[in-house]
Amino acid sequence: MDAMRILALLLALFLPAYNTLPPVDVAANSPYTVWNAETPTPGNGTTAASQQVALTKNKFGVMAFSVDGKFSAAPGAFEVDVQVAQVDSDTNYQTISNGNITAADSTNNGFHLDVPRENARFARLLLRSRTNAVSITATVSQ
Repeated sequence: MDAMRILALLLALFLPAYNTLPPVDVAANSPYTVWNAETPTPGNGTTAASQQVALTKNKFGVMAFSVDGKFSAAPGAFEVDVQVAQVDSDTNYQTISNGNITAADSTNNGFHLDVPRENARFARLLLRSRTNAVSITATVSQ
């Protein structure tokens, strides 16, 4: 592992995720934690967004990815949007079809979403709303 990748991983562990780092190549670092026991402010834009990741085509030429999330306790009513963009800029991110996650499993307070095909080069999560003050940990895998 080269020094820059080690530095990026160390920074990701100790800095808040809200787009403070360049996109991480998720295929080389899969699964990649985009929120790590954080309580982002719900809303729009960078304060509600996770660390963004760069997507890579697999050996079949497809950019598929998945998202896993877990709240520290029952989140109440919530919405986490899975967003993608061709260019890594806050205003370019759009929520994917059926990417509005509003339900978590009541036993583990977790969720999972598979995105079997995507053309965009970047992905992130956006916390639109959350009723209870709980933290979230989420990963993106390729």
